[in-house]
Amino acid sequence: MQATDQFILILFALLGFGLLVVFSSFAQETNDKILYNWWGLSVGLYAVASLTFALIPWSHSTLQTPANIAIMGSMLFSALQFRSWRQPIQEPLVAAVWAALVMLCIGYETLRQHSGFTERVVFVSAIFEICLIWQGYELARLIYARGSHILKFLLFCVMVSILLALVRMAITLNSDMSQALNIFDEASFSRLLRWAGLAAILLKFFGTGAFYAQRQLAERREMIDNLRSKESALSMQTEEKIEIERLLDERNELVNSLIQAKKSAEVGALSAALAHELNQPLCAIQLNAECLQMELSSAVKNPLLERELISRILSDNKRASEIIASLKQVFAKTALMAQRVDLVELVSSLEKLFIPLAKKENISLVQKYPLSGSCRVSVNIQEFQQVLLNLLNNAIQALSDTKENERHIEIGISKKDKFVYLSVSDTGKGVDPSLQTSIFNLLSTTKFTGIGLGLWLSQHIVERHKGRLYLEKHPGWSTTFMIELPLND
Repeated sequence: MQATDQFILILFALLGFGLLVVFSSFAQETNDKILYNWWGLSVGLYAVASLTFALIPWSHSTLQTPANIAIMGSMLFSALQFRSWRQPIQEPLVAAVWAALVMLCIGYETLRQHSGFTERVVFVSAIFEICLIWQGYELARLIYARGSHILKFLLFCVMVSILLALVRMAITLNSDMSQALNIFDEASFSRLLRWAGLAAILLKFFGTGAFYAQRQLAERREMIDNLRSKESALSMQTEEKIEIERLLDERNELVNSLIQAKKSAEVGALSAALAHELNQPLCAIQLNAECLQMELSSAVKNPLLERELISRILSDNKRASEIIASLKQVFAKTALMAQRVDLVELVSSLEKLFIPLAKKENISLVQKYPLSGSCRVSVNIQEFQQVLLNLLNNAIQALSDTKENERHIEIGISKKDKFVYLSVSDTGKGVDPSLQTSIFNLLSTTKFTGIGLGLWLSQHIVERHKGRLYLEKHPGWSTTFMIELPLND
């Protein structure tokens, strides 16, 4: 019977060492190193204890002390492992566990020298019960928070271990063990209970490893799901980018066909296009960086995926740098080349551009200019012509859905104090009140084919001339845009 007992103990030791070796390769891919992981330490002590127990008949009885301390330490560190799944283990608690092991070593050695086998079994079983109750408590808290089936299996193993330890302790107390020297002198049924208890502990170790694997698989699945969802979002953004680029091209063609002096309009269009394009590589860099961060923190590495993510980040970063370099060239600061001109004459000089278009659309044009006195201002002629043409073009488009006999546009010029005012009014449908506060924002538009550049660019040009462009209500007109400029008389 002793040989059978030794064989089973050596088998448990080999299973423990084998599980430890398998876990070490798994731990290399996680943040928990085998030498600092409570699970690895617990399994190692379990295997050492089983092997030491098996060697007792072939050596000295003093091996009973390290064997029992190892198995008790294994139980303590298992409890620490379960606690670490809920919260970080504090150093005072670790110090207390090691101090407890030292005290248990002293206490068991004293019992080994001065007491019998029954007292030692009761002592070790009591420590077992305390550790198992602690493990059960930690697992119950985890099950309440997560409800995993593996956690329930671990709790079942702990409960079985508690029951087996209690029965074995009761049998030992009610048996005559005065002649027993060690565990190999136990009765057959008591040995079976001990083997069953060691097997339950080993199953608990396997369940703990399965919990680690399940957690890693869940993290990988979550990472894949996030990657797919973000790739889908990126694909949608790419489609939107293509559509916006198409609209930008249309808008640039319209601006180029209306005016010869297009520098400021190109600046506005390019700024909107570059701003949108710069957002695209930044979003891609953010997405790929998050995916790479999740991959690096994952237990199971995929070198091909990591290289692909790094390659994408470098490519998008290069594209962003090229966009920024181009943006710097476009927005190089230059002095405003202004001329002192009569505003009435400047507006009249544009009639050959917009009057034919107005006639083609059956639009009547009303011009209200001062009969006497000049309205001189300092402006860049080409830029200011662009502003006025943009406002007139907007007014013509606003009248496209209006009956032909109701299509009217008025251009008015007036002076007040030290300012001159130029208004463009139309009888279209007007601007939605909810959009009036944002109509001058970049990329804000009320037209299906617009991209929100014209009014933003016009306001930018007027402000460069120390003036204002704003929306105003005039009786009899649906929409009136007002330009205010300082006089230069």
